[in-house]
Amino acid sequence: MSLPIDASYRGYSINVQVTSARTLSFHGVGRRYTASWIVTGPGYPGKRIASVPERLEFMSEHEAFRYAENRAHTFIDCVLSGQQGMPPAADVAHGRERSLDRRG
Repeated sequence: MSLPIDASYRGYSINVQVTSARTLSFHGVGRRYTASWIVTGPGYPGKRIASVPERLEFMSEHEAFRYAENRAHTFIDCVLSGQQGMPPAADVAHGRERSLDRRG
């Protein structure tokens, strides 16, 4: 059984798939869930930016889905923060020196 769920986050598309599996435990046969997620870009609907199968097993479908969705959100946030650009290290260092000079 596979449960695909499509979502959108900050213009990117996320596809989360939750799959159930049977596992053996001390209590007999149990059910666990695994998750994987795919992120596609806003301008390229067919182009995968990331495709990640999580290596964890979850006790419920909801836990598996929430975990994979949160990991995809974190990935997208990291991609977007890299695009915004950071000031060069020299500018940051000079800004600190100037603020120290004003203190006295």
